Amino acid sequence: MQRIHGKGYILAACLIVAGLVLISGCTQQVQDSTIVKIDAGSVSGINQDGIRVYLGIPFAAPPVRDLRWRAPAPVIPWEGVKAATEYGATCPQAQKGSEPSLPGAPALNVSEDCLYLNVWTPVQNASAGLPVMVFFYGGGFTGVEGSMPMYNGTTLAEKGVIVVTTNYRLGSLGFLAHPDLDRESPHNASGNYGILDQQAALKWVHDNVAAFGGDPSRVTIFGQSAGAESVYIHLVSPGSRGLFSQAIVESGPFWANGAIINATHPKDYAEQFGIQYAQSLGCSGPDAIVCMRNLTPDSLINATPSSQSEFWSTHTVMFEPNVDGWVLPDTLDNLYLNHQEDAVPLIVGNNANDGTTLSADANMSVAEYRSFLTSRFGTKADAVFARYPANSTAQVQLQLAQIMENADFIDSVKFAAGSMSDISPDTYMYRYSYIIPGQPEGAFHGSELVLLFRIPGISTDPAVADNVVDLWTRFAKTGNPNGGMEITWPNYMRETGQYLNINTTPSVSAV
Repeated sequence: MQRIHGKGYILAACLIVAGLVLISGCTQQVQDSTIVKIDAGSVSGINQDGIRVYLGIPFAAPPVRDLRWRAPAPVIPWEGVKAATEYGATCPQAQKGSEPSLPGAPALNVSEDCLYLNVWTPVQNASAGLPVMVFFYGGGFTGVEGSMPMYNGTTLAEKGVIVVTTNYRLGSLGFLAHPDLDRESPHNASGNYGILDQQAALKWVHDNVAAFGGDPSRVTIFGQSAGAESVYIHLVSPGSRGLFSQAIVESGPFWANGAIINATHPKDYAEQFGIQYAQSLGCSGPDAIVCMRNLTPDSLINATPSSQSEFWSTHTVMFEPNVDGWVLPDTLDNLYLNHQEDAVPLIVGNNANDGTTLSADANMSVAEYRSFLTSRFGTKADAVFARYPANSTAQVQLQLAQIMENADFIDSVKFAAGSMSDISPDTYMYRYSYIIPGQPEGAFHGSELVLLFRIPGISTDPAVADNVVDLWTRFAKTGNPNGGMEITWPNYMRETGQYLNINTTPSVSAV
């Protein structure tokens, strides 16, 4: 019988029963096959062509009022069956006055009560033991690239994996560091609440994914941009140990002091900015945090520096992870240099035109460019200018993109891949160079997500899209992405520097 949703489904079942046993009424409701019991209660989902979908499952208590700027608290249990059929709210983010970065993105439902995740599972029972893929979105830790509905896990789940996407706090609500918040913390740390949210989601997966047919010992974390930097952090964060078994890093910032992008802040720098930020909102003295907890989320988020001009003047996002000594014990540079990361199978790479996307609309004159290089490279500025010369604003734009591409992405990917390959042979490096038809930015920052999630409204080569999905899901299943291409993606080794070039025709190159 074809399923008829809601009351119509129950009525149809009752009519069949009535016809068979000649009863005048039906008192039993047909059991919903999507109902799953998890630690906080039961949830029901959506049957979608062989995939069960659960949207908006809470994994922590709402981080509001006194829970604002605290580690995520345990989720509040509920009675009965919670309908997990709609996405939870997106975490508050600054309004940047631009259209969504992906076509067709709906208006966001925004609320500070936003700690929800979503599950796509291709199984109907809890004994399948399928691998799990947990995705962290990008957006510079200040906003979501596109929106949560864009990251639809159906395509990946159809390949036999369980997919989880999760929210985490953004901007000042997710990354405000302040000495008064340190004093509230048993770890004398503040500012990395968005990363703590991700860890809480991973703990939820560890504790609950078996009920959806998943294997909590086979969890692959993957993310893009800020989400990829988050993966770098989870690989070295003590609080993430044992919560995943594999990782995929897609175009993630890495260096503490990059050529253009600073991935993290020192603790004292982040706290000093936090004090200044609080003062700008009229909150200072011993009650500064109480004062800010009484402000609306909009007033806090919209005071977050996020404009392009401020990005170029400060060279960094102001609210982002900091080296707090707890969530992040040291800079990524030092931790990976000393092989402090988990020795797990890893895919790490970047897109051929990441820099073009992220340096867009810099609009620097040549004089401003020279000054910028001096501020970033000091005594090496002349040598950098000689390598990346420019005599017009248009050329400056091109050279900034190339500097960012080479130093902030390619060099950091090589460094991370080299470090991991020293301790784990199952390390794979890639460069994604496929250009979606009609895209002037080339293989732009985040364009691989269009293929991974089959984002609607954008036409791509189905063979390339299938290959990317196959590579990611095969890796999630086995720790090795090979098996579906005519060529072999070699393990990364410092000596050979080989990586997979993902394009219409995949090929192996060397750095």
